[in-house]
Amino acid sequence: MPSVSQQIREAASVVADSLVAVEGKAQDPAAAASLVPCFDDEHLMTFMTDAAAARAELDLVLAVGAGMVAKRSERALGYQGLAARHGHRSAGNLVQALTGLPSAEAWRLVHLGEAIGEAEAATRLQDSAPDKQGATADDRPVDVEHDDNLDLLETPGGLETPGGSATSGGPETPDLSRPIHVEVPWSEPITRAVTEHALTPQAASALIRGLGMPTASCDAEMLREAAAHLAATAAGASIEELTKRARWLRDSLDPVGVSERTARHFDARKASMGTNASGARTVWLECDDEAAAWFDTIIGAGMRPRRGGPRFVDKAEAEAADALRNDPRTNEQIMFDLIMGTLRAGALADPKTVFGSRQAGIRVVITQEELGKRDSDGNLTGTGYLEETGERVASETIEHVLCDTGTVDVTFDENHKPLDAGREHRLFTPKQRLALALRDGGCMEPGCDRPPSYTEAHHIDHYVEHHGQTNIADGILLCRYHHMLIHNQHWRIRRKGNEYWMHPPEGDPRRPIRLHSKAAWWVDQKAS
Repeated sequence: MPSVSQQIREAASVVADSLVAVEGKAQDPAAAASLVPCFDDEHLMTFMTDAAAARAELDLVLAVGAGMVAKRSERALGYQGLAARHGHRSAGNLVQALTGLPSAEAWRLVHLGEAIGEAEAATRLQDSAPDKQGATADDRPVDVEHDDNLDLLETPGGLETPGGSATSGGPETPDLSRPIHVEVPWSEPITRAVTEHALTPQAASALIRGLGMPTASCDAEMLREAAAHLAATAAGASIEELTKRARWLRDSLDPVGVSERTARHFDARKASMGTNASGARTVWLECDDEAAAWFDTIIGAGMRPRRGGPRFVDKAEAEAADALRNDPRTNEQIMFDLIMGTLRAGALADPKTVFGSRQAGIRVVITQEELGKRDSDGNLTGTGYLEETGERVASETIEHVLCDTGTVDVTFDENHKPLDAGREHRLFTPKQRLALALRDGGCMEPGCDRPPSYTEAHHIDHYVEHHGQTNIADGILLCRYHHMLIHNQHWRIRRKGNEYWMHPPEGDPRRPIRLHSKAAWWVDQKAS
């Protein structure tokens, strides 16, 4: 395998060669702003991909370097630590000063570098255990295991266990009469994927941050398995998508943690009023989870036309949507007026006077299996999801919603396909739309983050042209932009079993694109 320096040199060389190729066309070869515009579209996209690969190589060594800065700046070293000797309060501050990065990005590098260093140190110690050095089990008892209470120490002579003997290079001979316990950090599958160039450092940080830390209800071994699954399935996903996947998976493993988080947020809820410098009154809120979901849906319902929501078939609704798009108010002013309209209207007003055809309200999704999970007193212990965001909902919130609004049952078969309606209806029925929302979780185009309420139901076989069926299996959710893009550029979506693929027009050299569900429960099904 090429050395680290060779990998960096090769990645940078590819980028440099691309720039050299257009230097003769540039007015000022010394300015990037003059060079890059000389690329045609195809070469520009190749250049961006190559530059990102080179950046990933450098980010990896930057992260490892930041981790070493942290190790040499440990609190135990006091004023002799690296950061303190250079006048900085912490390793993050020193990394920020050296790189010019924002504080959050500098600390991200520090934490990732520490995780990489710990994993590699544990792996080296594990590999150097006595049974790896030619001794038999009878000669050298070895008990190499994941031990979350062990600290590894690095000395000039090599690695030490807390007992004190260096594992390699030290002046003392290892004590071979006792087992060697090695802590392998739970994040090792993720950090290994970074060092093997299967994950970018940014993606790794997102996964580690999303999975959180081990607790009594979600131990290191559970997180290690989750980390391995996420690292193996991360290809092609955006940082935002990986963050969501990690949070969702952690919540599915740790329903106790979901309830504890919900309780913390509920206890922390608060509101305050004040006056700013101009004399205007201000209101500040810190929401519990259910209140935040209400705010999301109130604002989403009113702002949907401005945010690329679905087109309206009804003439009156279409005119109202156009009026909002052309409204001279800013988005922030419209949001304020929506909230004030809701407060004024209260529970007695017709919701349509404020929100149009789809009134605001939170919709919680829970599977029958989760609904059946109860403790010895009959209290629900299973968790569900918010349909719009995929955020996990605690059992206590679900019990409240069940009591307040009841349920709508949607049945799926063993292949996770919901009900059908044939050609009786030209448009998908409300219950079919609900089933599509549960199955697809929003716009199915990879990389799109539009939630279900911002999507339109698309017949993969056009209703008139291909005599398409108004069946769930033959429909998918697409946001307005991607729905129009498919029609305008003549792409076709085809189904292969339970998979949906977006195919370019005949003769177009582009490859088909696999579409993926964004639904939290569907992601959990694949992870289990």
